[in-house]
Amino acid sequence: MAAKVILTAKQNSFKFSDRVLYLDCPVTIGRTGGQARSASDNGYFDCKVLSKSHALLLYKDSRLYIFDTGSSNGTFVNNIRLSKAGKESDPTEMFTGDIIKLGSEVTDKNKELTQRPVVAKITLVMEDGLENRARPRSSLLFRPAESQEDVTIVADADQCSLSRESMMLLKEKLLEMEKGMEFLTFKEKDYEELQQLAEEEAETVCELEKENYKLKHALANIENKIAYEKEKYLKLAEYEAETICNLEKENYKLTDSLNTTENNLQEEKEKYKILQKERELFDTKLHEAISEVNKKNNALEEAQSLLAETKNNVLNLENKNANLRAQDHLQLVAAAESDYDLLIKAELNNLTESRRHSQANTDNVDEDDDEVFVNTLTALELDMNKHGNLGLEAGRPENQTSRPDIILLVIVAWISFMVGFCFDDIQ
Repeated sequence: MAAKVILTAKQNSFKFSDRVLYLDCPVTIGRTGGQARSASDNGYFDCKVLSKSHALLLYKDSRLYIFDTGSSNGTFVNNIRLSKAGKESDPTEMFTGDIIKLGSEVTDKNKELTQRPVVAKITLVMEDGLENRARPRSSLLFRPAESQEDVTIVADADQCSLSRESMMLLKEKLLEMEKGMEFLTFKEKDYEELQQLAEEEAETVCELEKENYKLKHALANIENKIAYEKEKYLKLAEYEAETICNLEKENYKLTDSLNTTENNLQEEKEKYKILQKERELFDTKLHEAISEVNKKNNALEEAQSLLAETKNNVLNLENKNANLRAQDHLQLVAAAESDYDLLIKAELNNLTESRRHSQANTDNVDEDDDEVFVNTLTALELDMNKHGNLGLEAGRPENQTSRPDIILLVIVAWISFMVGFCFDDIQ
């Protein structure tokens, strides 16, 4: 079973029925409004002097605590306010029989009471169903009376005699007075204890005076030590002054060296700028050279392509020459022997004249090639004369058998001439 607290309204309180609040979770006490409705099992009251969140009840470690959450009109425990207006209070432990007052009385201009606060007596029931103990007398919030508010006696304008209820109130007052006497007796005992404490304090003061004398003597020794340390400090200060002077001189020298270094650094920066400009110019020239090299490479590639075309043309010319030689061979075979000799001599003469003509127009012809060509022609003429003489001596049938050899020699001479001519053109 969870612990619970019972709030019972007092006579001078805002009217409400008894509230039974279970303490399995923190309980908020405040003014009704919105979804917060007044009920017998919650802490909301339809009282205008309460704040919406006025106070908080917290049950922890079998103890009940109350907090003021910053209300405007305050929270009172046994007529002692827990905190100032608008400020939260520290936790205050509650006991069975304590009186809490939530809010303050509100009066109009004629000092007539218009709004009453919530005044309730606390009854704390533990988990085992037993009531909690009352507040101890040593507590600062302890009051000898059961309630600390003034008892209001209701009198009728038409009745002057005391009612039964008034008599009960008077009996309660008498009980309170008896408790007050017990409290005074308790306080008297406290006074005797205080008197004993005062005597003990007097002895303590005497001992303190003795300690004070010892402290004065120790203080004198300390002052002497301070004077000695002061002299030592002055000497040390003089030494430090000399050291500071030397350091300042070194600082001046270092400053001068730093200025010189900065000037050198500035000069190096200027040189670096000049070198950087030269490097930029060099990079520009390098890019130009690279572009020129690329152009030359392109030109070289074009020349190589032209050379390849020239080689192809040479091959085509050689093929054409081979065809022409074959045609000439057929013409020579078909011609008569007499005409064949004349054609051979005419061809040799034409070859000699064209060779001489090509040598006159070309300045870079190799002399060794000319000698080879002349020797080839001379050998060809000798072979032709030899074959011609042999043909005359042996008769016509043998001349016809040597004709292919003569044709072969003519073809060799023609190939040698064309190779030399093409070589001259290439140079």
